[in-house]
Amino acid sequence: MKQKINQLVHTLSYGDAISGEVIAIKRILEENGYESDIYSINTHPKYKGLTKNYKELSQDTKDKIILHYSLGSDLNRVYENLDSAQRVLIYHNITPAKFFEGVNPRIVNDIESGFKELPELLKKTDLIISDSDYNASDIKKLGFDSKVLPLLYDNKKWNIEENQGIKNILRKNGTINILHTGRLAPNKCIEDIIKSFYFLHHKIEKNSKLYLIGIDIDTEIYSFMLKDLVNALNLKDSVYFCGSVADSELKAFYKNSHVYLCMSEHEGFCVPILEAMNFSLPVVSYESSALKDTVGNGGILINEKKHEYIGELLYKVATDKIIREEMITAGHKRVEEFNEDNFTRNLLNLLGK
Repeated sequence: MKQKINQLVHTLSYGDAISGEVIAIKRILEENGYESDIYSINTHPKYKGLTKNYKELSQDTKDKIILHYSLGSDLNRVYENLDSAQRVLIYHNITPAKFFEGVNPRIVNDIESGFKELPELLKKTDLIISDSDYNASDIKKLGFDSKVLPLLYDNKKWNIEENQGIKNILRKNGTINILHTGRLAPNKCIEDIIKSFYFLHHKIEKNSKLYLIGIDIDTEIYSFMLKDLVNALNLKDSVYFCGSVADSELKAFYKNSHVYLCMSEHEGFCVPILEAMNFSLPVVSYESSALKDTVGNGGILINEKKHEYIGELLYKVATDKIIREEMITAGHKRVEEFNEDNFTRNLLNLLGK
């Protein structure tokens, strides 16, 4: 009889890093002789049929259970009561509540609940895994040790054609295209991206565009503030809020932009950085939280948010062929460190195969 390893995730979403890892782990486990189900509270329509309702999980199960932990959730109480199971917790980090104060009180409550519930869950966990050294340091502060399993860069999801319409738009008239992907959330500090782009666009190169890919569900107030800032800086014809996009469209954005810019002040990992590197898109990132761990030597890390300087840096990276080639080569080397072979070997070793 095959050993069964199941996963618990609050929401299996389309396009986010945690959900991508959940799906990849299920596939890898099944390819290596395990049975594996995903139990969730919410599931994106695209993944209908891939999950089971979390209430279907037997409290008497003796299977190995992996909980993907990033917020307060009813799943945490289910996991806590699985006394007959072998419990594994993958810690994806909890964004501090301060970022969401004045934006969404429900998120603040969920975050605070997540912090309160975590120590008790760790006490009942047989194996704790963190997906970056930064996340492991959080666990250490609570008095526990964890193994580090960096998130997988799943290149198989990109076996699709890039969207030709977006490709044509981005290549039109030699425009310099700056890209950021990820939720429009306050910890991402999108305002710093916009302010940096202001100096590129108005002071250096008028023929430039900024594309912001990501949803603003539950962070609409923050999104409104960003759009007000764009209008105030006279950038409404040059900054595009693109919302959620299909993978074929996202691939086109990665392949036809000139610089990927990240100004986030809190990340547990940040997979889009690896996606950008994979598609030969140079990365400029603020050096905070886990971003140093993820970027490594594959991009440029900055430790001050001097927007005028960043604007100049964006132009230099976008136009200097020698710098671009050096960054592209470094990015390819960095992303290779997160390949599926390495992830699979580390995952199976941690889970006891």
